Amino acid sequence: MSAFQPDLSFLQQLFGQDTLYVIPEQESHGVVPAQAKVVSVPAPEQPKAEPMVAPIAETKTPRLPEMPQKAPAPIVPEPAPEIEWLGEAVKGTYLLFQVNGAVFQQLPQHAFLQKVLAAVGLATNQVKFGNLAPSLTHDVKQIAAKYQAKAILLFGQGLPVANLSKMEFYRMYRSENSRFVLVDSLEDIEKSVELKKKLWEVLQKIFLQQN
Repeated sequence: MSAFQPDLSFLQQLFGQDTLYVIPEQESHGVVPAQAKVVSVPAPEQPKAEPMVAPIAETKTPRLPEMPQKAPAPIVPEPAPEIEWLGEAVKGTYLLFQVNGAVFQQLPQHAFLQKVLAAVGLATNQVKFGNLAPSLTHDVKQIAAKYQAKAILLFGQGLPVANLSKMEFYRMYRSENSRFVLVDSLEDIEKSVELKKKLWEVLQKIFLQQN
């Protein structure tokens, strides 16, 4: 293949006053460039992805089945005693009342009662005081038989005693070896001269007369 020859006249017209030089073109000798050595560059190491771990489901510790709780047993108040007793019947004498607890506890120190008992040879520490439960009906004959009472004095009106309406005040009654009498309350007797006289008369029959 012949080399390319430029048109000089054309070039002179194109460039005018410029001096032009023709440089012969070097022929290509068909040199095959050496094969480039391929160097494999390792790709940058990617950070290893952490394996996805499924969250562990929270397990609850099984609880023991709760035993049904028994309802607490209702508190049942103890029944009030039929008769609240105080003192000792040294000579078989019983004085029965139906008063509040505070008054009952003070009866052995009752000044007027001390004088009444002293008149028939007794002291308050030689007799037994009984406070009758108002919710019950009491039988004097049964009390006398149970305690082998020699004398029973019932003080006050409206006592919870059976057949009380049939009993006369200041009249002595007998049941076997027991004698008993119904009189007014200590407060009423202490305020009345007439009631003091009636009490004294019946006490003589019970304690001083032996028939």
